[in-house]
Amino acid sequence: MLIERAVVIGYEAGKAIVKCQSKSACSGCAAKTACGSSVLSELTGQHHEHVFRVTTITPVAIGQYVEIGLPERSLLQSVWLIYVLPLMAILVSTFIGNQFFNHELSIAAFIFLCTTATFLSVHFYTKKIQKKSAFQPILIRVLN
Repeated sequence: MLIERAVVIGYEAGKAIVKCQSKSACSGCAAKTACGSSVLSELTGQHHEHVFRVTTITPVAIGQYVEIGLPERSLLQSVWLIYVLPLMAILVSTFIGNQFFNHELSIAAFIFLCTTATFLSVHFYTKKIQKKSAFQPILIRVLN
């Protein structure tokens, strides 16, 4: 179970709305003042906030800190869908394109179409599975 600390920003009828911040590795690094990656992440403002709706039987108050968790299996499945599947589509479509087409432009168009179809399929599939309980964060405990 992946655990993250979050703050409650709303509560209504057994549903807590919590917010947590994305953390970069730069925040804990001793060399962040001399590092280009740290400066680049500050320039691009890559400090994202994520808001989740979590079902809870424990009443919580706005401003309380809680721990939320997400099963590793759902994270691994998400990584597979977002990174591995499109990469495999690119590799397989490149191999197939080289076998059936003679011109590089035809091969490139085939690879583009296959990759686009893969991304669209992943998009619609993730819309379908995001409502499943295995992909929803759960409230583990109230911290204060």
